[in-house]
Amino acid sequence: MATWAQFTAARSDLAERGFRHLMIPLAYLATVRRDGTPRLHPLSPMFADGRLFVSIMGTSPRRFDLARDGRYSLHALPPMLGPDYDEFEFNVTGRAKLVKDPEVRAAVSEAERRRGRPPVEDEQWLFELDIEMVLTTVWEHKMEKRGDQWLPVLDGEMPKPARQVWRAT
Repeated sequence: MATWAQFTAARSDLAERGFRHLMIPLAYLATVRRDGTPRLHPLSPMFADGRLFVSIMGTSPRRFDLARDGRYSLHALPPMLGPDYDEFEFNVTGRAKLVKDPEVRAAVSEAERRRGRPPVEDEQWLFELDIEMVLTTVWEHKMEKRGDQWLPVLDGEMPKPARQVWRAT
């Protein structure tokens, strides 16, 4: 497993783009329920001290998923449609660890405040996301505006994906 800083040191190109996408600030977190079925949730990832975090409301069942099992998959939203849209998909998987240390919680809250976002509330469960693997996919095509919609220019062919995988060592 690796921290966000370790991933950034190994693949700064992917980390920089991934960070921009994760700061939209909406991403999707997949967790594993007690019965083994997946659960998917929207949330806002957080970064502090070279580490990746998520906070879960104290009433959400997903907090138990992460506390019990720890496995997660975090998928960033693609950027807004427009002429520079590159359909960069960014997915991180690994294990979550419950954070109880008040100093770490304070550091995450301060980092969120500096970004103009709310701090971690006392009733929220804070988890650090250790990174096992990062998968990126870029669909190579241009976008054009047709009417009031941005649509891909396909020129008769489906776009081909360019995938990259990074694994923690």
